[in-house]
Amino acid sequence: MGKLLGDVHNLVRAALATHQDVDGMELDANPKGDQTQQFDLAAERCVEKYLRHHAPPSVLLSEESGELKLSEAPPEWCFILDPVDGSDNYARGLNLSGVCLAVLPAGAPLAVGNIEWALVGELERATPLLARRGGNAFRGDARVLTSAVERIEDAFVSVELNHFAPPPALGALLARARGVRSLGCASRALALVATGALDAHVDIRNRLTAESFFAAALAVEEAGGCVVNSNGQPLPSARDLTQRFSLVAAATRRLADDIIEALR
Repeated sequence: MGKLLGDVHNLVRAALATHQDVDGMELDANPKGDQTQQFDLAAERCVEKYLRHHAPPSVLLSEESGELKLSEAPPEWCFILDPVDGSDNYARGLNLSGVCLAVLPAGAPLAVGNIEWALVGELERATPLLARRGGNAFRGDARVLTSAVERIEDAFVSVELNHFAPPPALGALLARARGVRSLGCASRALALVATGALDAHVDIRNRLTAESFFAAALAVEEAGGCVVNSNGQPLPSARDLTQRFSLVAAATRRLADDIIEALR
């Protein structure tokens, strides 16, 4: 499965490198009601084609097209795909986007705890972040680990503020942090927590959907961190890719608890 995920990353990068928007081409909104971009569709189609020919019998849940059955045989796996997470960043030429693919057994509830494999592939970088449940998280041959930070005052914190006016408690939390960043791409923010570049990511807008963070959440957990809801509890299952979430991802459980307490 690791090779398959690496191939998906390479294929999406290649597809986007050669893709050209077609003037006047009209695209429908995706199941969440967001406008599909031509590059999103190009990335999704190359992943779908590859999985149909190379993956075991599976079903694909994608941000752009919803549920796609990839084989006539009973599915063994469910792939959850965000072909280009951080679409607005990509469209503006900001190097803060990526392809995300989470793999869980077919028929299992859509929950972070059921993900077996995960890919977070930065579009500008050749080597993706891969994670396997119980098998750690890696970039290439190098295992990645979260930082050991346990206090907000020592932490570099990423926060998502798009379409959101932060409440006073969040503003006070950010004022305490050692550093604050806002990236506009959930998967990349969580990947930076997994690799130790950031110590935490906070998104309490209740706008995230599963395809944008499931894969990266497994990477954070396998790197030694945790991902919880805004009350500090495990994230619930998603009924589908339209259900919205808030989350806190942190390098350590103590830092997560410190953030949750500050948000109350």
